[in-house]
Amino acid sequence: MRKLVLVLLFAACTTTTTTRTNTTATTNTTMPCNPGLTLVNSTVWVQTGAEFRAAALSTFAAATRSLDAALADLSWNVEEDGRSDPSQPPAIVVDSDDTVFDNTRFEVRSLKLGKTYDQDAWNAWVAEASTDAVPGAAAFLAHAKARGVTVFYVTNREAKEEAGTRQRIANLGFPLDPDVDTVLTRGERPEWTSDKTSRRELVAKNYRLILLAGDDLNDFANARDKSVADRYKIVADHEAWWGTRWFLVPNPMYGSWERPLTGGTGTPCEQVQKKIDGLKP
Repeated sequence: MRKLVLVLLFAACTTTTTTRTNTTATTNTTMPCNPGLTLVNSTVWVQTGAEFRAAALSTFAAATRSLDAALADLSWNVEEDGRSDPSQPPAIVVDSDDTVFDNTRFEVRSLKLGKTYDQDAWNAWVAEASTDAVPGAAAFLAHAKARGVTVFYVTNREAKEEAGTRQRIANLGFPLDPDVDTVLTRGERPEWTSDKTSRRELVAKNYRLILLAGDDLNDFANARDKSVADRYKIVADHEAWWGTRWFLVPNPMYGSWERPLTGGTGTPCEQVQKKIDGLKP
């Protein structure tokens, strides 16, 4: 979950944009700045859009087919070096928030109350353990369990939030191994930072890791502090894996895709302007 989406949902501020061409004089346009509107549209799309439901169902249907193919092919894995040990039991790694957990009701609460995002509010939401399932997630995870695949939840929820996370996994009927720690949270070990690489590597030591699912590029590779071009390269370098080994659930509400344009700094209005400036007209 991102540390900050909005500081003020309905900020009383304006931004000024300037458009220049080599043949046209400068034109100044003053626009109202309301960062909350970005979250409104994206949350509406995820919570009520038939298009999002179709996209999520498509993702998990494809993941189900690939899981079956991976079980039939003992060389199948998501290791970068191609290493595979057929004797290892199969496993998959999924992100939690907005991959298998639908947190749009938390976003709606923030919008309706005009609240800032803060960790206390998020902790309360996690403890409440009332998040919904993303369409298609429950059926996919149940299929994985039925095929004897261990499901690991590699999440950037904090270690102190693990109890609430486990409770919701259980409430939703998602697989939860009673004998193995399959909920790997940020900070659970000193080396487990927001970069999920070390946690994926831990799983791969004892399991044949056959599939990853997430809503952010960092759920698949370390894309922290990468430029737009560098992030494109990660996608291109793994082109054959998307939809076969790596499965992305769309999330337009927040994500690491914002940082290359905003740098993670500035007021909400300044960040909106940085995003506008970073787009091609």
